[in-house]
Amino acid sequence: MLENDVEVSNLPEENGENPMHLILSVANKLGVSLRESDVVSAERVGARNRWSRAPGEGGEGAGAEAGRPRPLVVRLTRRALKDDLMTAARIRRGATSADLGQSSAPRPIYINERLTKNNRYLFRQVREAGRSQSWRFTWTKKGRIYARKCQDSPRQWIRTVDDIARVFGVPSNS
Repeated sequence: MLENDVEVSNLPEENGENPMHLILSVANKLGVSLRESDVVSAERVGARNRWSRAPGEGGEGAGAEAGRPRPLVVRLTRRALKDDLMTAARIRRGATSADLGQSSAPRPIYINERLTKNNRYLFRQVREAGRSQSWRFTWTKKGRIYARKCQDSPRQWIRTVDDIARVFGVPSNS
């Protein structure tokens, strides 16, 4: 089900924003030709937290430094569009929210595959184990989790928590 989904995180959230317009603007900024008919749905997910309020809404949580806004989840019509968007995001890794027509300060934006709850948890554990063991690369592709120690080493496909101990040589945090 999540094959055609991407998650745009750290994109400032404002009152009255149009998620469809946001994803089209982000795609345009990344150099991907995306039309409204290419997007099945676009919405913010999760409970709106006090730190994701737009400036002027009141409360001490307003502003870019206060916390992370809710991620924008986008379902595209075709897998090829998702792959194009992911490739463009990888190439333009330092993209920010500048020039998206938002009133808040520019922030770096991140585009990732949408993972299942179990894979998201597993990927977090893989990143932590990789960081502690000085592995250079951990990533997801087509819903699978991979790790590689250095540029010349073979990639390791990590399917379960037990694979973390096998690949990294550390006990898992399950």
